[in-house]
Amino acid sequence: MARGDAKSPGTPAVVKRGPIEYLLLFFLLLVVLVTAWTLWDNGIVDTVAGFIEGAPR
Repeated sequence: MARGDAKSPGTPAVVKRGPIEYLLLFFLLLVVLVTAWTLWDNGIVDTVAGFIEGAPR
């Protein structure tokens, strides 16, 4: 193999993002938002805040 045949490891390859990547990113964001909303709606934030602040007297 000649020296100029292989790409040098120092040069970054051009990454082309297609619609599949954006679709996967959208679904990941949707899952995160739905999970956050569910935890908020079920009062998990208030429960954790109660543990941090201490038991009510």
